[in-house]
Amino acid sequence: MILLNGPNTPFGRLAWATALQLATEVENRVIDVYSADFLDVLNPLRQIPTLVLDGDRALFDSRVICSYFHSLRPETGLIPPSDWAVETRWSLAIGLMEASVARTMEMRRQASHRSMASVARHDQRIARAVAALEAQADEICGTQVRIDRLATAVVLEYIDFRVVSDWRPTAPRLARWLESETMRPSLVSSRPYDLPPATGGDRSILHSQIAKGTHP
Repeated sequence: MILLNGPNTPFGRLAWATALQLATEVENRVIDVYSADFLDVLNPLRQIPTLVLDGDRALFDSRVICSYFHSLRPETGLIPPSDWAVETRWSLAIGLMEASVARTMEMRRQASHRSMASVARHDQRIARAVAALEAQADEICGTQVRIDRLATAVVLEYIDFRVVSDWRPTAPRLARWLESETMRPSLVSSRPYDLPPATGGDRSILHSQIAKGTHP
């Protein structure tokens, strides 16, 4: 299997961290989605992450991919069956990723084209989502890995990575939990990073990593 991914997408990082956590044998292939024309055949939305199973068979988006990885190792309990509270917290973390990425993209626009009203709306969504996760800290701040906890750690680290929000003062329990959770091997091995400037040539496939079938 090949996981088509980016260097710093929180959605892709969650899929890759899930594969690492479950010791799923998969290649994490980092691509430049903007020049990866080949991706259109696999995913008409040209989005990452996309999981290539064989030939032209592919799965997307991140929630589908994480669920597929878990179906290969259901005994791990990473995604408890029919636990809608866990599923909802997972969805909340995904929504926080969406708002954080959207804010980041808006702030990258030239100042003359930037919508501060949109930025303000994203900030409000981010603040509400962080507050909702903090309110459920009793469930999130555990030591046993679970998909809602993994997704929460990924999105909070993305917020730090992109300096999206100073969230710690309003979420002290999550902040304390993340100090230790961030050292989980599946998170250490999937840290986001920025690519160096393009230097010419084909950058559609940038590099790859292989996850072996041994539990981290």
